[in-house]
Amino acid sequence: MSPANRPTDARPSLVVLETGRPPAPVLRYVDQVVGSPTAVEFRFSRGVLATFDVDVVHVADPELDLLLGTRGASAARRLLAAVALARNLRRHRIALVRTLYSRAGEPRVGRARRWANRVLDRATTTFVALDHSTRTPDAARTIVIAHPHFRDRYVGYPRAEMVPGRILCVAAGDLPDEAGHLLAIPRVARTENLSLRLAGTVSRPLEQNVRSAVARHAAMISARLERVSDGAQVQEIASAELVVVPRIDTMSDLQLVFLVLSLDRPVLVPRTEAMSHLAAEVGAGWLQVSEGPITARVVDDAFAAIRGARESDRPALADRGLATTHAAYEAAFRTAAASVRGRSYASPNGGVDQ
Repeated sequence: MSPANRPTDARPSLVVLETGRPPAPVLRYVDQVVGSPTAVEFRFSRGVLATFDVDVVHVADPELDLLLGTRGASAARRLLAAVALARNLRRHRIALVRTLYSRAGEPRVGRARRWANRVLDRATTTFVALDHSTRTPDAARTIVIAHPHFRDRYVGYPRAEMVPGRILCVAAGDLPDEAGHLLAIPRVARTENLSLRLAGTVSRPLEQNVRSAVARHAAMISARLERVSDGAQVQEIASAELVVVPRIDTMSDLQLVFLVLSLDRPVLVPRTEAMSHLAAEVGAGWLQVSEGPITARVVDDAFAAIRGARESDRPALADRGLATTHAAYEAAFRTAAASVRGRSYASPNGGVDQ
């Protein structure tokens, strides 16, 4: 029996369909959403919405094409898929919750894709932003759920000793192309005993450049050109004095920033409005922002700052506990479902959301 046909006197449990894979040992965005244990029944799908016995569909915008089934499809097909999804959500009274990271403005796209975006925006019950600087299609339907820290997740993981002067650029998957721009920094920076470490997979052209740089400057540059596990990331980050995240474009980039801060290491990032606010929040010396590309001078200034007086022994992240984020998502799902269904949904503490 679908939720729309349940007896009205029932106290329904909340069923949320997550677009993507379930939580796994590898840290991913879904870990912010799905707590353990949880009072919500979570289901997972990497395809189109095909069953309608759920209360909420939740998708992070980078995974929208999974939900629509339109990865690599034409703009016209995406428009048809968006219309079909909106119709099914409305017909079965299912709430759509979308998490956005950064929406600086709608990119220049064709008419069909603009229409598809508008259809999806109108069909969305709740937009979730990870910070107050993120622009969304409708502020009235937007809530902010802050990105959590990961301090508790890596308790007991082996840690490496910090190597003074080591700069690290790391990624669980592919390193950004900007990592190649860091190769010259140890040779021209003023900071003494500076070294560069790259860890992650790279494109073929970048791999050739990295291996050549390592061969010529082995005392200053080292690399681990392979997919890096969570445990390996912890060790790599712990061994660095400064971690560089050259690009803040995706949720994965933001997740890396919080992973580094959770392991009590300073991080250098390009300036964005969100990063400027975060730098002020975590305290002086922990998050350095660059006005432009990461250059030797920027790195020198960052080392001078992080070796100076810090406001605390570790970044101020206490208000970003993972359990708080889990609870905020659950509350958002209950409120979204109630607004679409016009009925009460039981909360874990025995209360209800109307």
